[in-house]
Amino acid sequence: MTKKQITMYLLAALLALPVWGQTNFRSLTYDEALEAAKSEGKLVFMDFYTDWCGPCKLMMRDVFPLKSVGDYMNAHFVCIKVNAEKTGKDLAARYGVKAYPTFLAVDGEGKVLFTKIGKQPADEFIAEIDRLLDSDRTPERMKARYESGERTPQLISSYALYLTNQSKERGGDRDGARKADEMVHDYFSHLTEAERLSPDNLFVYKTYARSTSDSITRFWVTHREAFDASVKPEMEKALAALYKTDICEYLSGATVYDAAAYETLKKETNALGFNVSKQYDPCFRLIECHACGDMEAYLALCKEEYPKMEDDVRNAWLNGFGRLFEGQDKSVRLKASKFLRSLLPGMEVYELMFIPSQIMLLEGNVH
Repeated sequence: MTKKQITMYLLAALLALPVWGQTNFRSLTYDEALEAAKSEGKLVFMDFYTDWCGPCKLMMRDVFPLKSVGDYMNAHFVCIKVNAEKTGKDLAARYGVKAYPTFLAVDGEGKVLFTKIGKQPADEFIAEIDRLLDSDRTPERMKARYESGERTPQLISSYALYLTNQSKERGGDRDGARKADEMVHDYFSHLTEAERLSPDNLFVYKTYARSTSDSITRFWVTHREAFDASVKPEMEKALAALYKTDICEYLSGATVYDAAAYETLKKETNALGFNVSKQYDPCFRLIECHACGDMEAYLALCKEEYPKMEDDVRNAWLNGFGRLFEGQDKSVRLKASKFLRSLLPGMEVYELMFIPSQIMLLEGNVH
């Protein structure tokens, strides 16, 4: 064998290995995956996707490459990807796949164990799959366990996540999400301080803290240094995201301005070190200017602050821009619309998706 042939052989072998830590989607047919699952004592996990599916791409970019996800998936499954409109068309029809992404797990005989639809954050994705594989965490069993008085972190986490997902699957029915929120807050209120700081209860903060003024968040802020050192970085990141969300809510008009509450939010954002690079200063100036009620001055400030804002914050702001001018007279609303129109040429495609609706909102009642 020549040196070149040896090099090519080694390269091919390396490419065949899974990237360290990420989910190993193997280049196997369905039948080959079943055989591999039998021989390895695992299940088969199928990711049904299409070339045009945005959420499918987000899962592949943001979730499956994570080490925590890969460690779990590779330990339990032989994973394969199935293009539902090309090579996997027959397989998609066999399992009745009609939405994307659809995640389906089967045993070595092809018996369906669970079906999941849609993208999720990594932690929720793994938690939900883990629940779906556990016969003691079926919806019926969880309901019975909860009603019997059981209040373990695993049960509360799994049952609340199930109720929340049910709301999403029902297209906006908030009943399940409301029940989950009330359940978790009640659970948290009965925990001791040590239990609240336990790693087993991190799900409470990361998923169910409603806002920076929420009772869960208030404990979180007060005891942020008391959490175990191993989880502090992720807890700080989650807390910073919560403050960012509340700032965006004020900025976009989704939260009605309350001077005292806003000043507390601003003060804590700075004190907690979440505004070290002053990235929120443009937001604070805009929020305060809008609160003063001088919309001409506000529009002038919009032009000045727009280039200084982070992309995601700016998008959240513009997504509710029309709401900021409710009740204003025709001339002001037209100026606000003109400002939005002036931004269109420099916007990315994903940003353009929501701007037309804001322009229509501003112009809809002026003719």
